[in-house]
Formats: sequence, structure tokens, C-alpha cells
Amino acid sequence: MHYRMLWAGAMTGLALHLAGLGWDVYRHSHDATLAQREDVLSLTNPSHLMIVGGTALMAAALFGIAVAWMQERRIGGEGTAGVFLRAAGLPVVGIAAAGAIWLASQANTDTHVHDFPHDHASATDGLVRSPDHAGVPESAHSHPASTDEAAAMGEGSAHHHHAEVPVTAEQLLAASQFVAKLEGSLQPYEDVRAAMADGYIQITQDLPGIAAHFLRPDYLRDGRQMDPEHPEVLLYTKRLDGSWRLVGAMFLAEGVTEEPPSYFGPLDAWHYHENLCFVGSAVRVTSSQAECPGLFTARTPWQLHVWTVPTTGGVFAHDMPEISPGAYPGAVLPAAQELRAQAR
Repeated sequence: MHYRMLWAGAMTGLALHLAGLGWDVYRHSHDATLAQREDVLSLTNPSHLMIVGGTALMAAALFGIAVAWMQERRIGGEGTAGVFLRAAGLPVVGIAAAGAIWLASQANTDTHVHDFPHDHASATDGLVRSPDHAGVPESAHSHPASTDEAAAMGEGSAHHHHAEVPVTAEQLLAASQFVAKLEGSLQPYEDVRAAMADGYIQITQDLPGIAAHFLRPDYLRDGRQMDPEHPEVLLYTKRLDGSWRLVGAMFLAEGVTEEPPSYFGPLDAWHYHENLCFVGSAVRVTSSQAECPGLFTARTPWQLHVWTVPTTGGVFAHDMPEISPGAYPGAVLPAAQELRAQAR
């Protein structure tokens, strides 16, 4: 009977542990900054508390099973050594396990370093660092306090913070006004057919993370740059809900230069591509023009994505995490061809 109750306790603990893990994964998937704001194991996090509680319950039940089994079989014999082994062996293991959990709860994630092999400026919490931060890891760092700080906070103290992004109030306001104006100008293009009727041509497939690009050629050399009423590229994807959905726009610089333009200081997340081969409504990378059966572009102008739907990646981020790969598969056919087939 006692074995049955102990096994039930172990299974309950395992279920609680797995539920906590699932909840924690869900929370992290909906908040990309959560890992930067909590420890590896934080008991103030309810999902972490479930993980620890489930583990403790499962461990206690399994220890109970082991104790009962050792007592029934008189492991170690009837002498003093056997009694000591049965009395002290398992508690020692239990204390060691509890200590390991406690040590994990004291760990901190601030020293994690992430490498992003993208050919564009890296972003922190949806904002992009200025050139002054080039080469500095995205992760938080710590350094010894200055003399004045030591006097104020205690000798030998240190402080911890993330890489600072020197954004001014004027830049934040300008970026906010720009996005609001862009969202208004994009409303007529919620239907991809309206965009194509207005001259936007699909030049890429529905790419994970960055959507399908629809270019308006007459905006390329019109003398307007970063004009929210005249975006050079519209971004559509089927990866969010299975239908063609407008998720943002992309702006192009007026020429290929060594330095990207700047409108909102470090918020700008400009990027460019090299060795692109455009064939119909698709694009791929080739090593040379000889390998490209379509239009070869050795280097694109600087480009800036602006996402107009909610995203954990940030308004000006290069990628939109929600469509990489997305809840639904990307489009198989170009939009124009697919819509013609549907009409028939």
C-alpha cells in the first residue's frame, strides 16, 4: 500500500515538473526579454516554483520508495554498518540534491553571450546599438565600480547593467511619429491585391522571419527616402494565419554607400545583402553573376524593415520572430498566381 502511495506522489511530482516547464517555455516564447530579467532558477517565477516543487515532490517520493525497499531487504545487513547505511545514506543524497537546486536558484543569466551571424546591425530589446557599441556583446556585463561609486555604495561593490543604447527623447518621438504615419499610409494595402494593383511587384518568396517583399519600382529613384507615405517595399506573409497579411514595410536608401543613413539614431537597424539572384518572384544567393539565370545584384542599397504588427522582435528589427517559421507554412505560389487560381 505504501509503495502505491509513494509512486502516486512521484507521478504527481513529475506532472507538476513538466507542467512548470511547459508554462515557462510559453512565457519565454511570448516575452523575448524575459531571459534577460530573471535568473536561471528564480523562485519568484511561478513556473520555476512549479518545476522546483514538482522535482522536490518526485525526489521525496522516490527516496521514500528507496528507504522502504532498503528496509524490507535489510540492505547492508543487520549489523551497525547496515543500520547506519540505511539511516544515513539516502538523507545525504537528498541533502546533496537540495543543495544543487539551491545553487541553481542563485545562478544569474546576465553573463550569457549570444552571437548573431547576421550581416546587419544587432538589436537589443528591439532597439539597435549605435556604432560606438560595435563589437560589444548584446548580453549584460559587469565592471568594478569607480572610486566615487565605491564611496557611495560600499568599497569593492560592482554594478551590473545591459549595453546602453544612447537614444534621445527627440529620436524616440520621431520614431513613434514615423511609425504612426506609416501605419496610416499602409491601411489601403491591407489586401495584397490592392498593393499589386498599385504597382507593387512580388520579388521574393514568403521567407521565414522577413516575409515576402513586394517592390514598387517607380519609388526607387523618386528622390524620396524614408517617406512613410511612399514605402519602396511592402512585406506580406502567410505564416501568421494562413492568408496573405500585411506585416510591415521596407525602406531603401537612394544609392549604395558605405554608411547607412540615420533618422532615429541607434534605433535604425539598417542592413544590406550581397550576391542576390532574383528570378521571377523568388530570390536566392549565388556566388557570382554567371550562376544567376535572372537579375543579379552584387550588393543592395541599405535597407530598413519596419514592422507594423505586434512583434517581440521590435518595430525596427531585421527579423520578425513570429513568422520564423510561423504558425502556418509559407506561401507556395506567388500571390498573383495564387489569387488568379482562387478566382477561377
